[in-house]
Amino acid sequence: MHKYIAAISIIFTIIFAGCQMESPVDTSTNFEAQNEATVLIEDFSYKPSSITVRVGATVIWIQKDSVRHSVTSNEGVFDSGLLSKGISWNYTFNEAGTYDYYCIPHPYMKGTVEVVE
Repeated sequence: MHKYIAAISIIFTIIFAGCQMESPVDTSTNFEAQNEATVLIEDFSYKPSSITVRVGATVIWIQKDSVRHSVTSNEGVFDSGLLSKGISWNYTFNEAGTYDYYCIPHPYMKGTVEVVE
C-alpha cells in the first residue's frame, strides 16, 4: 500500500511541477510589432498570413513548397517574382501602413503586413 501512495505522490509532484513551468513565447504569432519577421510559404499558404512589424523592419519570406510562388503586393509596391523551393526573398518596410499581398499563380494565397510606428 505504501508503494502505491509513494507512486501516486511522485506522479502528482511531476504533474504539478509541469504546470508551474513557463512556456516560451512564439514571437512569430505575437501581435506586438516586430523589428524583423519571417513568413514561411508552405502548403499553398503564407504562415503566418498576417504579421505586424515596425517601420524599418525587414520581412523574409522562405519558399518551402515544391511549386513556385510569388509575394506580390496588391498595390504594386513589391514583387518577389516567382520563387522556387528553398529560395528566400525579403523586403524592408519603410512606411507605416497595411500591405496586402498574394501569389500570382495561386491568387487565393493571401497575406497582410501591418507596419506601425
